Amino acid sequence: MRALSTLSRKGQTVIPAEIRHKLGAEQGDQIIFTVADDDTVTLQVVKRKRLASLVGILAATRNYQDPSEYRKYVYATKSQLRYPEDIRE
Repeated sequence: MRALSTLSRKGQTVIPAEIRHKLGAEQGDQIIFTVADDDTVTLQVVKRKRLASLVGILAATRNYQDPSEYRKYVYATKSQLRYPEDIRE
């Protein structure tokens, strides 16, 4: 597969979409450029670790409350908080 890209004045270029798709490159991934003795350049994609990929990696030792339910509880009870008089002044 071959594709053409133009080098900008700042030394930047865009990796054509068909090459990105073939390599599986996504936003945030890093690219390793390797130049061989014959001036052939190869690209290797280094995948960025995504937080979502860590979900479920460790067993939960307790059940956690849904954050939206906790938020509702905090907003419902914050009006009941009492402050010492010197804090309000």
